[in-house]
Amino acid sequence: MNRVLVPLELDASMPMLGAQAHCLDGQTMGTTWQVRWVAAGASPSELVRVAVQDELDLVVAQMSTWLESADLERFNRAPAGTWHTVPEAMAEVLAAALWLAEISGGAFNPAAGALVNLWGFGPSPRYTDPGFTPPTEGAVQHALALNDWRALQWQAASRQLHQPGGVRLDFSAIAKGYAVDRVSRRLSGMGLPHSLVEVGGELRGQGLRLGGQPWWVDLESPPTAPGQAPLPTTRVALHGLCVATSGDYRRVYTHDGARWPHTIDPRNGRPLANGLASVSVLHTECLWADAWSTALTVLGREQGLALATAHGIAALFVQREPDGRLTETLTPAMKELAG
Repeated sequence: MNRVLVPLELDASMPMLGAQAHCLDGQTMGTTWQVRWVAAGASPSELVRVAVQDELDLVVAQMSTWLESADLERFNRAPAGTWHTVPEAMAEVLAAALWLAEISGGAFNPAAGALVNLWGFGPSPRYTDPGFTPPTEGAVQHALALNDWRALQWQAASRQLHQPGGVRLDFSAIAKGYAVDRVSRRLSGMGLPHSLVEVGGELRGQGLRLGGQPWWVDLESPPTAPGQAPLPTTRVALHGLCVATSGDYRRVYTHDGARWPHTIDPRNGRPLANGLASVSVLHTECLWADAWSTALTVLGREQGLALATAHGIAALFVQREPDGRLTETLTPAMKELAG
């Protein structure tokens, strides 16, 4: 049986009479972006493109691990014992990431950059490079010693961050969601409150599309094994809601028969092996949908379900059972959206 998820609060405001649908797309952060919006008459597409790119470029300039001049990378290269003034947007993301690191017991860890790079999921070396091999246990233990977010001294009021030495920040599990939020708010500020924004699969819907319908999207579902019936389709009305999905079927490689998905457990320094195929999270802010989906994926079904329930997070867990079947578990907040 397929399911439909609808937000608990609805805004009845409609696009203006004579409104038209518009769409733009592009590339950013090693992936793609797309913006759809509804506006009366000939909407200024080039102004929208410039505004969208401004917001995306700001996130890249401050938080990319692929850009040597990014504020995050300058911090990563900084000498031990130095203090750094963090720009406002990066500070907002860092504060959220440190809070989630604390309550998740380190399952979400913005200081795990050394581990991400070690396993080939950072800028260099890449798991796609010829001859790349997984790291040795000694290398994993060395990187683990550098990923303690608690060693960071963060003074939020002055936006001052201390580099204890060797700590590498990585915001890849939260920055795309934050970028989606910034673009959506920028569009609203331009008088375009009816929009759907997507960056690398993370989405945020505001207002309504043509015909007074919400922005309907289907949650991403892991591929099923041969002979297994497909999972139910979960359709969501992204009306003041965001969605993000983390899965073990995306960036992944095999070596000597072992399968290494791109999500690293920062607590043991190794790619996940807890059987979770995916976690989808719905939230009013895409930053939180993005970050929570990673944290819950690392925690696994039982611990993740308990933490998500305690914090009222709407999440859908898809588990790989020992016999190869995929099974679904919904948090109470997600069930509530299903009515």
